[in-house]
Parts: sequence; structure tokens; C-alpha cells
Amino acid sequence: MVRRKDKRNKIGDTNFFLEFMKIKEHFFKEFNVRLKRVKDRRHSSYIKYPAEVILFMIILKNIFNLETMRNMSESMNKEECIDNVALLLGLDWLDELPHYDTINNFLSELRPEELEKIRTYMIKELLKKRCLEGSRINDTYWAVIFDGTGLFHFNEKHCEHCLKREHTNEKTGEKKIIYMHHVLEAKLLVGDMVFSIGSEFIENESENVTKQDCELKAFDRLTEKIKRTYPRLPLCVLGDSLYACETIFKRCDEYHWKYLIRFKEGRIKSIATEFDTIKSIEKKMDEKFFWTNGIAYNQRTVNMFEANIEIEDNDIRTYTFITNLHITAKKAEEYIEIGRDRWKIENQGFKNQKKIRYHIEHANCRNYTAMKNHYLLTQIADILMQLYENGCRLLREIRKTAKEISSDLLEAIRTRKITDEDILQLAKPAQVRFT
Repeated sequence: MVRRKDKRNKIGDTNFFLEFMKIKEHFFKEFNVRLKRVKDRRHSSYIKYPAEVILFMIILKNIFNLETMRNMSESMNKEECIDNVALLLGLDWLDELPHYDTINNFLSELRPEELEKIRTYMIKELLKKRCLEGSRINDTYWAVIFDGTGLFHFNEKHCEHCLKREHTNEKTGEKKIIYMHHVLEAKLLVGDMVFSIGSEFIENESENVTKQDCELKAFDRLTEKIKRTYPRLPLCVLGDSLYACETIFKRCDEYHWKYLIRFKEGRIKSIATEFDTIKSIEKKMDEKFFWTNGIAYNQRTVNMFEANIEIEDNDIRTYTFITNLHITAKKAEEYIEIGRDRWKIENQGFKNQKKIRYHIEHANCRNYTAMKNHYLLTQIADILMQLYENGCRLLREIRKTAKEISSDLLEAIRTRKITDEDILQLAKPAQVRFT
């Protein structure tokens, strides 16, 4: 436990926002240039604020943990904040930040692909730096977790792309339709960090479709995009038991990817039956792990392994996985831990982005395109924040909460004037290490 006095001594006169910017500049030297390259679809006669100002503001809104657009406008409406943004973006004319209506109008016209390009640039820069190589499976495969989550819910139809679900009141029998927007995420797993490398919105093509869009259909679309973007990247797909099916096996075979997926009773009966039969014959009573390779299924073979893990005192749970990775006694325990890391998309991913920081279930705009762009900007901000929280040595030592970290960043940009000397310091090489 770090004492409060020790924290104060360690912090000293630290400008946390500058520390954040050092991390950003270390990993993404062309970040601001990429913001400037975004294609602005607004008519030139209406443009007062260029794309980089608007996009930078939304990224700051996210890292500062500001829930609403109104909060953003009010919290950042200070001379010091405006001057700091102008200096960081190299704009000597900027004397006011754009109103949130201006921002949402811009995001309503912006193609989401423009933001996906920025995220791709960031992920490729991280891969090029080779600072995350130790996270590969078998020193070869990058683990990517796939999972879907709900974003927005409405009592009335929001747009023609809404998913629909009918609920029946058990007491009255009254039926009610809920309209929803969901997204499928692909997160690169590196240690305790999960970086978004792809997002596919689960949406109906129109309101008259006979069969709604779903997570597995979105998986096909998302993996096509990932393969085009990272054609030579060796991946291993991690997922919950929904992904233990032919659709996923076939796609991984086609792309020469590996998979390591949670397997639950009822998914594929023939595989489950054969695994149970082999286990009943070969498993020893005191074995912590059991595995078998080469179960035949649809012109391929799959491998299965299982472990009984003590979660808490006397709380033992059984975890079963299906994979096309070859299993050995040496690898079984490692694969169990990798498979269980799938939950990080729930905690470090969705739970953090919904309940702790970013508030992704809050619709910052009613326009569907703008809603998508807000979400993608959140994923960009989240990559920056995870690198900052895990790469800044001081933060690791003083152990602040996520909300305290965001609050310190906001206070710093509002009260601490960045100087030309600070900008020169940002350009100097830095050393960043992850624990």
C-alpha cells in the first residue's frame, strides 16, 4: 500500500497530461498528421474548425472521462485548455473550441472508414515496434478475442438498421419491442491490455429484413476486413462457446489461423461425446488437466482439453476448450490460461468502457453514422489510455484508479500551461516498458 505522503512526494510537480502526450508521441509520432488526413465531407464554406481539432476534442473527452458532449464543452471551455490544444495541434489561430453541435454535425458526415484507418495505423505501429512480442502464443500467433456487446437501446425505432427484440411481461402478458444497436469487437490481447483492431456493427440492412443480422454473420464480415488489413498477421481466435461452430472453424481453416475457443455442453454433440468417451477411458483420477488431439469433425480434426480450476476456496470450476493448436503436457496449462484470458474483453474491454470510463452506452448523437464514429473514437482513445496506464512508470507506482487518472489529465490541461519547451521535450526519444 502506497501512503498518501509517499504519493505526494512521488507526484511532485508532475504534469500528467504531458506524461500522457509523451506516451502518445513515443508510439504514434504521426498521430496528428493522420488526424489531418481525414477526409472532411463538409462544404468548405461551412468549415471553421478543421478535422484534427474536432477529432482531438472527442479523444480528449474520452480520456477525461466526460460522459456527455455538454460536459465536454463546459469542462474544456477554459483559456488554458484552448491554448494547450492549439499548441499541441500547431494552430496559432485557435482561440475557441468547437461547440458540440458542430462536432456532431461533422461526425454525421464522416465516413467511419476514415477512423478505422487511424486505428489501423496505431496497431501497425505497435506491431512494428516489437515491444509486445512476448505476448504471442507459441512465439508466433497473436491472440485476438472476438465478442459482441450491446451499445444503445430505444423504446421506439431509432433507424432502419435497428435490431429488434420482443419482450413479454410475465404478469400482464403485454408485449413490447426493444430497438437496439450492437457491435462485434476484435481485441488484440497483449498481457493485461486489449486493443481494438476491428469493429463490425451488427445491423439490419433495412427494417424489412426477414432475418436479422447476428454476431456470427458479423464475424464473417469482420474477419474479412481484418484479413485484408493484416494479410500476413498470424492470428489465434479466442471466443466464448458461441464460436465453437463450423462457421468459425471454416474461416480459420481458410485464413490459416488458429483458434482456442471455450466449449460447453450442447455445442457440438459428436465432439462432446467422443471427448467424454476418451476421457472416461484414459483420464487418471488425480490429473489436473486432460487433453486429446485428433478428434474427427467435418473433414478436419480438432483438439480438446479440460481443466478443473479452483477459483476461490473450494470453488472448483471446469473449463473445456476446443482448438486446432496441438496440445502437449507442457502446453496444456499455458493454453488454459490463454483461453481463460478471453474474459479480458469483458472486463478490460466492455465493462471498463461502459461502467468505469467512456460511457459507450450513452448516445452522444441520434445520427447513426455519428454514433458509429463516436464509438470508433472511443476505441482509439482507449488504445492511448491503456498504453499510458501500463507504460507510465509513475502511474504504476502511485496506483490511482481509472477515474482519478482521467481527472488528473483533465485538471492538468485546464490549469497547466504547456510551453514551447514542453513541445520540444515531447519530440525527444523516450523509454517505455510494460510490466
